[in-house]
Amino acid sequence: MQTRTQGMDPRIKDIAAAAVSFVVFIALLLALPAVLDQGIAFLAAIIGFIIVVSVAGYFTIEKFR
Repeated sequence: MQTRTQGMDPRIKDIAAAAVSFVVFIALLLALPAVLDQGIAFLAAIIGFIIVVSVAGYFTIEKFR
């Protein structure tokens, strides 16, 4: 079995992606209600969080190939 010596440890990438996604989610939760109606703002924050997590996961998986 060969190990990869180049690049960052995949676990660190996953943790960093999760942390950035959480920060984006908190930022959206704080910023969007000031601009939109509360219910729509929370829904938009959740959708934005899902998009950020999905993009981070996609790029993490693509870098492993």
